[in-house]
Amino acid sequence: MRLSLLQILLIGLLTAVAYARESDAQDLLKRNISLKAENIPLQKALSEIESRANVRFAYSRNMIPVDEKVSITALNEPLSTVLDRLLAPLQIEYKSTNEQIVLKRNRKKTSFLNTGEVLREIKPLPVQPKEDLSVSGKVTDEKNEGLPGVSVVLKGSQRGTSTNAEGRYTIAVPDENATLVFSFVGYLPQEVVVGNRSAVDILLKTDTKALAEVVVVGYGTQQKEDITGAISTISERQLKDAPVAQVGQLLQGKLSGVRIDQTSGRPGEGMNIKIRGAVSITAGADPLYVVDGMPISGNINTINPAEIESISILKDAAASSLYGSRAANGVVLIQTKTAVPGKTQIDFNAYYGFEQIPKSRRLTMMNAQEYAQFQKEIAELNGRPVNPVFQNPEQYAGKGTDWYDAITRTAPIQSYNLTVNAGMKNFSTSVTGGYFSQEGVVVGTGYQRLSLRVNSVFTPSPKVKIGFNVAPNYATNTNFATDGGPYGSENIVSAALATTPLASPYNPDGSLTLTASDPATFGNPNWLRVAKEKVYEGKNLQLLSNAFVEYKILKGLTAKTTVNVQMSNANVFQFNPSTIGVMFTPPPRIPSGSDNTSRSYNWVNENSLMYQTDFNGHSIDALVDFTAQRYRGESTLVTATNYADDKIQAVSAAGRVVVTSGVQEWALLSYLARLNYNYKSKYLFTASVRRDGSSRFGPDNRWGNFPSASVGWIVSKESFWTLKPVSFFKLRASYGTTGNFDIGNYTFRSTVSPVYYAFNNSLFQGRATTNLGDNSLGWERKKQLNLGADLYFLNDRIQLTYNYYSTKSSDLLFNVAVPQSSGFNTIQTNIGELKLWGHEIGINTYNINTKRFSWNTNFNISFDRNKTVSLSTKETTALFHGISSYGFYSHRSQVGRPIGLFYGAVQDGVYKNQQDFDSSPKYADSQVGTIKFRDLNGDGKITFPEDYTDIGNPWPDFIFGMTNTFTYGNFDGSLTLTGTYGNQILTQYENWTTNLDGVFNVLREVKDRWKSPEDPGSGKYGSVKQGTTYLERDRWHTRYIKDGSYLSFKNITLGYAIPVKASGPIRRLRVYGSVQNAFVITHYPGPNPEVNTRNSASGSSPGIDENSYPVPRTVSFGVNVGF
Repeated sequence: MRLSLLQILLIGLLTAVAYARESDAQDLLKRNISLKAENIPLQKALSEIESRANVRFAYSRNMIPVDEKVSITALNEPLSTVLDRLLAPLQIEYKSTNEQIVLKRNRKKTSFLNTGEVLREIKPLPVQPKEDLSVSGKVTDEKNEGLPGVSVVLKGSQRGTSTNAEGRYTIAVPDENATLVFSFVGYLPQEVVVGNRSAVDILLKTDTKALAEVVVVGYGTQQKEDITGAISTISERQLKDAPVAQVGQLLQGKLSGVRIDQTSGRPGEGMNIKIRGAVSITAGADPLYVVDGMPISGNINTINPAEIESISILKDAAASSLYGSRAANGVVLIQTKTAVPGKTQIDFNAYYGFEQIPKSRRLTMMNAQEYAQFQKEIAELNGRPVNPVFQNPEQYAGKGTDWYDAITRTAPIQSYNLTVNAGMKNFSTSVTGGYFSQEGVVVGTGYQRLSLRVNSVFTPSPKVKIGFNVAPNYATNTNFATDGGPYGSENIVSAALATTPLASPYNPDGSLTLTASDPATFGNPNWLRVAKEKVYEGKNLQLLSNAFVEYKILKGLTAKTTVNVQMSNANVFQFNPSTIGVMFTPPPRIPSGSDNTSRSYNWVNENSLMYQTDFNGHSIDALVDFTAQRYRGESTLVTATNYADDKIQAVSAAGRVVVTSGVQEWALLSYLARLNYNYKSKYLFTASVRRDGSSRFGPDNRWGNFPSASVGWIVSKESFWTLKPVSFFKLRASYGTTGNFDIGNYTFRSTVSPVYYAFNNSLFQGRATTNLGDNSLGWERKKQLNLGADLYFLNDRIQLTYNYYSTKSSDLLFNVAVPQSSGFNTIQTNIGELKLWGHEIGINTYNINTKRFSWNTNFNISFDRNKTVSLSTKETTALFHGISSYGFYSHRSQVGRPIGLFYGAVQDGVYKNQQDFDSSPKYADSQVGTIKFRDLNGDGKITFPEDYTDIGNPWPDFIFGMTNTFTYGNFDGSLTLTGTYGNQILTQYENWTTNLDGVFNVLREVKDRWKSPEDPGSGKYGSVKQGTTYLERDRWHTRYIKDGSYLSFKNITLGYAIPVKASGPIRRLRVYGSVQNAFVITHYPGPNPEVNTRNSASGSSPGIDENSYPVPRTVSFGVNVGF
């Protein structure tokens, strides 16, 4: 099945009816309240609960013993639990409807009545009251549509009712002075005096004010209003029902200051996450991932997205400095699902779909006829006889092999998740089990994951809380090498594109051929056969687990001890049979294989004291903590060659076996403290400090201190604030220091390696120091300033967040030259400085909110900048890195300029004819028809690197994202967009897709090359003249630089909630369809404009496109069922 552009646009239009919001009246019973009542009338206790839980009770005084004395104590317990304890002994039932709870006597459960109960039932005959007045009317919204379920209550009494499906109501009131209170979730309440009217119609206005949202921060939680740092969050509501394969897709396009790129479509592959343009020269630039308080090693690809409850991104030092030496690149906090006490729910979510590569995201290579013509012209221009295979290109019209099609396919994807939340009085548990399967769009590749997470909390007493979280998962994959260039490799995505279209993957009898070559190309294997017969089996068993004990020592003082464990056991087995080969080396070949096993153990122990108190408008929240962490990784690699045949693949069957092994260890010891203070919830202050000791650094510089401080002022709470359109206004500022310890485990040590030397006419092996250590090697530090503001307009209907940040990254790791008398050339030490700064804007708008239709928008945009301030020494003004070509690298970091600019020559067309050649600067081997470069230094000739310069910028002017969510009746939908503007990409894949030697198939546009002075072509590609073609590909130049700006329709989802009976077992039933990576609007000619780095953890060589695994479009259909 293939989607046309029209179909995709129709899906996009349908998303205008999107994103259903449930109005489950039972949700109010989940609200936590605290209450202490001793021997007070039931009516007073109910009034207290109304005030604390923001609910209303409706009951008859003749049926409910309102004067009965009751006692109850509750500390932050769900309302349902409190009501059960309060009302059950009095034989009273309750039922919730919207914001109202109706009470009635339950006589069925009473078999015997004691004397007191009998007496309570005997009431004197009531005095006949004065006849009530009947008032009726209709409640509508701003669209003049009736609102059902609106609570209508007589003020000062328990008398009330609700509007019907048309929004109509009728209520009895005692007299004309009665006041009616109208309230409904999502709307502003309204009070009206009845007067002498019998009909009272009301219009309710939307209330878009954000609730007191609790945000997960480092080592705890905070009210969103009280946060003074720069934190972006994704809530449970935004994560709910998201049909995505990995965690990164949940975040893409939704957070300001966070760039998330899907650089590869390889099944199970993670996404590239960078916070605030994080970059380094030699250290890592990835954020720290913390799952349920556990700083994990590696990435988060193996976490099942269905297990996640919320995600917080800590961006500035105030928010992240509690993670000290690992927080320089930001922190991603992931909180997994927990159960709600007192309630049991079961949710089942499943989707099935297919993935395919859009035609628009494929490179257009020459077909068989064009390729034969290309080979014929090469031979003719170079004076060689034309091979008979190419003599008549017309014979191949409509024939030939599209090798990219041959090795790719439409692939299924499926996911199934079951979550059980069970809550009792003192115990709650959440269990999520999942299965995910993704066959790759490249034949032979795929990924499967089995996951389980059990999260339990036990509260044996009001002072003690015990928690346990265990999450094993098992993943398998068959993802053999597919990325990068084709030269001498098995990277079949590129190799297939380069393969001659004249060769077929099949013999006449339908069997697979052994090779795929023609007289002009190098010998190549049949890449479809490689994909089908290469054995690659990856397995990874991982366990994340933590346990904690929390004890309330005194009022406000709590102690907590936590133990976290991460274990991983991975194995990759490979076998290359004799029937497959690599580029330039066709089969048959001698079978080979390998078996790579790795194990890692990572544990963290944290011991905390927390204190919280409020007095006279002051609020204090303090934390002190001691943390110890240790990691050990072990690996064993067995390589095997000279197998007897293809049938026995065990490494023990090989004729030659080599075993290597390694161990990596590091440890971290930390002390930390934090103080949060606010006065009258208007003046906010936070200070924190962490002291880290790491084994990764030299003994002379092993400890580092990482302090931060931040302040906030909620101006809109001041008495002088009268600007009504601005309903909330907060100013924030922070400054602090974080560190980067991602430098490797033994960088500071001198290393010893095997060396050989001659003695007495014989060769002997010895050991010698090959790297000079530095005992003073220390942290790469970042000092960060953040200034921010939060403004909510029109009763919080428009919410704007702004941040400005400025970061100085110092003590970078560089190799510095040392005197040759030392016996070494360089030593790695801390020197050099970078500057990063930028602006972030996030806007949430509640555009329309009626009963039938709602539309909300989230928009964010970020402007990130960086500059190289200094390098290893004063004499060093530039650093070269990236991909080397003829000894010159693709990137240059120069003092005073952005990091990692593209570096090369400026192409100035081609030498069109002899006159053009004679009048232009020249270089070695140039002639008429070759490409021409610009003489930048003006010396009249072309030389390298004298005529090299910065030729492009991989950093975007800005990145942006927007998500629109809609509801219309029972329909819901969402549309997520992401993009960048102003960045450029180096198309390294053109190094071989425009190779004019004739040894590869090439891009179709190469047809428009220089062929003669009369036919000079577009001026983009030069001649195929032998001895000159290397000039096209072995010098980085401006032809390789392309505009990388894009707008991507990342996700389009349309759902429908099927009505279910309220009394039935099914609580919720929703079906949906979704398109991930729907389509891209871009001028970039390559397969994927989201390319970001070339396997560079530091991010200092961004924007290189080596033609990695294609990113597919995913179309899926799913169901969400709640019981």
